[in-house]
Amino acid sequence: LHAGLRLGPGRPRSVVRARRRPSLRSMAGGRKLEVGPLMTETQLTIRGYRPGDEIAINHGFNQAFRCQRPIAEWAWKFPPDPDGRLIVVAERDEELVAHYAALPTRFQIDGVVWGGGQIVDVFATPSSRSGIARRGAMVATAEEFFDRIGRSGRHPFLYGFPGPRHRRQGSLQLGYGEMGFEPITYLSRRVAGSAAHRRFSYRAEPARDWEPRLDELWSRASSDYPAAVVRDAAWALRRLAGHPSTRYHRFLVFPRLSNRPVAFVAFRTDHLRCRWVDLVWDHDHPGAMDLLLHLSARLAVQVGAELEEMWLNGDAQGRAHLEACGFECIPDPAGLAFGGRSFHADLDLGTVAARAYLTMADADLV
Repeated sequence: LHAGLRLGPGRPRSVVRARRRPSLRSMAGGRKLEVGPLMTETQLTIRGYRPGDEIAINHGFNQAFRCQRPIAEWAWKFPPDPDGRLIVVAERDEELVAHYAALPTRFQIDGVVWGGGQIVDVFATPSSRSGIARRGAMVATAEEFFDRIGRSGRHPFLYGFPGPRHRRQGSLQLGYGEMGFEPITYLSRRVAGSAAHRRFSYRAEPARDWEPRLDELWSRASSDYPAAVVRDAAWALRRLAGHPSTRYHRFLVFPRLSNRPVAFVAFRTDHLRCRWVDLVWDHDHPGAMDLLLHLSARLAVQVGAELEEMWLNGDAQGRAHLEACGFECIPDPAGLAFGGRSFHADLDLGTVAARAYLTMADADLV
């Protein structure tokens, strides 16, 4: 997977000047895609991330998504990487006008671990102008990203969770439909009364930021998740620890008379909701799920939550257990779906979308 390849800024790529109509490769394979004039006056330069870009990137993100994300959250989300952050930007007159990025992951498919990248924070700024020029800047930035990150072999599996509008745009402009889109399995239940104390044959204890026992759990439970992000200690440290403003409640579950972990869960409580952010469990221990359901109910009552909710694609046994305990499956309120793109001949995505194990932790939204 060319692990030693760096994504440095390299030589900036300058896109053709105004009033030419370049044909860009689409993700769907060799067909040409007319995107219209990229800019109207000056040249567009596309390059990799450079230290110091974060101020303009975060400002552009806040403009595009109408939010107030602090720079500390950007730094947590995109920590330094010895091989370089997975970020490509477009500039005009040294002003950032488009951004395409991914979070690095390791994705297991049928026992083989691939370099993966979850596409996030894709935007074009208002200063890139509107209409065809704006779309052209975004498509050109995405194509450079695919060259540097996907086609280079560094992260040959790129995926994300687009909503309906972005699925249409991505399919038309970038061929996002190669793998197909799998709707998110969204489960929820209303919090009812207090959670009575019960005696279980399992016990739970808080998990630490760096939790090496997750390596042991994943090595044993990973066969239950044939298509999934590798959920080991390194992943949990990066995804569930150190956020500047969000706290996750993390627990490991053990048989009562054992120190061998059989389940892991992370909750987030806010906005009158108790969300199961992540879940890993050994399917030979359904009693561990009973304890997790009890923990969730107690936590929801303690914080005054009105709703418990979660994503749970790719775990039929877990879904059946949850539905038997009052969770209902409804369409995802945001209409999100899972889709991806392979840049390696041996990486066949034909059955991945329908089998992929997904929780809220797989996205960057919770």
